[in-house]
Amino acid sequence: FIIWVGEEDHLRIMCMKKGTILNEVFDRLRTALSVVESIEGLKFAHSNDYGCVTSCPTNLGTGMRASV
Repeated sequence: FIIWVGEEDHLRIMCMKKGTILNEVFDRLRTALSVVESIEGLKFAHSNDYGCVTSCPTNLGTGMRASV
């Protein structure tokens, strides 16, 4: 996976894998998110109405985008 900081989104975690089993890619992404979320003192802005508000406005909500 790749982590970008301060790009279009405040934090972008990208996970890619060749193949057609999307659950494997999602599992790798979940592992990366667990590592990032475990960093002491790191908090993300979240709104009950809009989801992750530190995302680019086109990615509001879960802040997740998937493509095949």
